[in-house]
Amino acid sequence: MAGDFEKGIFGYIKLHEPIMTDEHNEQQAMHYCAYLVAFFDILGQKDKMSRIALPPLENDADKNEKFKQEIFQVFKNVVTFRKFIVDSIKAFIQSGIEDNAIPDQAREFIRKLREHPIKYHSFADSTIIHVRLKDAEMQYAGRAIYGVLCAAAVTFNAYLAEGIPIRGGIDIGFAMNIGPDEIYGPALASAYHLESKVAIYPRIVVGNTLVSYLKELSDSIPETDIEKGNRLLANKSLALMTTDDDGNMIVDHIGDYIRNILQKIPDNADVVSKACRFASSENEKYRIARNEAESIGNVEVVKRCALLAGRYELLTKYFKKHLPSWGIT
Repeated sequence: MAGDFEKGIFGYIKLHEPIMTDEHNEQQAMHYCAYLVAFFDILGQKDKMSRIALPPLENDADKNEKFKQEIFQVFKNVVTFRKFIVDSIKAFIQSGIEDNAIPDQAREFIRKLREHPIKYHSFADSTIIHVRLKDAEMQYAGRAIYGVLCAAAVTFNAYLAEGIPIRGGIDIGFAMNIGPDEIYGPALASAYHLESKVAIYPRIVVGNTLVSYLKELSDSIPETDIEKGNRLLANKSLALMTTDDDGNMIVDHIGDYIRNILQKIPDNADVVSKACRFASSENEKYRIARNEAESIGNVEVVKRCALLAGRYELLTKYFKKHLPSWGIT
């Protein structure tokens, strides 16, 4: 089905030494195998946390109330994000978007697709999602991969519309399960690198290994119903991606494929419009701040604001390229 990827690169190594997973001394076999890993980070939390480092010293009701609201918002961003993206993945996995295209005799295959495990692990304002691609299990991971990509697009739009920018990286690689919901290894390092070093501004970058895997599936000649289903899911996953101006592959969060899904849901055009307005307003905010810093000779602030203005200018450019297709002027 997946050629060299399935039979060669994406094998697995089972380490016979067990690891302890909790205080009851339950044992979990360690596997060093392939995973899809998605790493998401909520941007701007550091600045927001600096504002709640110390409560107001004076007994001012208005200042105290504002402080409480700022505390609530900082933690709400993190908690709701974790739930939103998990719920979005589950929704796409359980939906019947492509069921009609899969032969009736493949109903059992669809059931296994929907049941393929997806694990979630969060710390601070980062959330990590991983899908195991071990041996025969790999043939049932297509919908999980597709669901992660769809959910990434929907979550990105929804949170940007609320003024909460997200950055992410998604790739395939090797890792080891070091806890019930936690992995560690090159796959995690790759997803984190894409998020922290490659994405640069609010967007979700897709790694070359994941793209290569999906393209190999897409180009394959399927012989069984399972292979036909996986080829279909690979094509749909690839349709969720686009090449950005700098040559990196990204989740096409308002591109044609996701638009055809979301336009069937009321108010999603408003979400996209709000997200674009936020990106544009951030670009303008940092551009004005840069000019003000230049006027007083604050070089450090000039550099920082110029950098941030440039990043939001790129994001605004992406939005404006797609808005006409959404019927947004």
